[in-house]
Amino acid sequence: MSNIEDIFRSCIDHVNDRPDKRDSDFVDFLEEISKHVEVCKDYKEISRVVYSMESEEFELLEKFFGVNDRQENTFSGIFENMQLTEKEKDNMIHFERHVILSCQQRDYLTKMSDSVSEKVKRTQNKVTKIYSEFVGILGVFTALSFALMGSVQVFGNLLSNVSNPNIRTIGYVLVVAGAYLLLIYLVVSMLFIGMKKVFEGNSKYDLSDTFTLVIIVVSAALIIFGFLMVVF
Repeated sequence: MSNIEDIFRSCIDHVNDRPDKRDSDFVDFLEEISKHVEVCKDYKEISRVVYSMESEEFELLEKFFGVNDRQENTFSGIFENMQLTEKEKDNMIHFERHVILSCQQRDYLTKMSDSVSEKVKRTQNKVTKIYSEFVGILGVFTALSFALMGSVQVFGNLLSNVSNPNIRTIGYVLVVAGAYLLLIYLVVSMLFIGMKKVFEGNSKYDLSDTFTLVIIVVSAALIIFGFLMVVF
């Protein structure tokens, strides 16, 4: 007697219209199966074989049993026209039901697995994005910290050299302060523009026109006023 795998192989061959599988031979094959209750109701083995089939073979098996919507149930159409006893019909009905149920369960599990895989993939992408953003933020603020620390050190060195303050030295300090204020503003602006690109791709960072104008005016005033103090 054929096992479940052989039965499914014959069903798939019938779907493929193999020339060596004539309808009469296939009908005789099913009649022989209907006599064996231990095969038709071997639910465990039927499920095992269905779950382990290759995708292409599984689709053909579903087609043969009309599992999906708008598919003709070839198996049912064949055995219903066969001359079977009540017991043999019962065996075939149970066999058909469990095959269809196993196919539907496999479809459900496949969809659930695909859904979980997609969710895992989206989660991994979010984690990667968060990690990239964190690294970007860390880099930006590290650079900003170094820039501010450098400016404080420069001013400290500059003021420490002014041992005897007078108009000229104070003017020199103002000129340097004005230039450095403008430089620091440019550096900080570049850092925030870079951080904006890290977060939102090619979107532009909008600088405050009012604040930029204030920085330019203050820097220019310091430079001009300090230059006048140095010259005169």
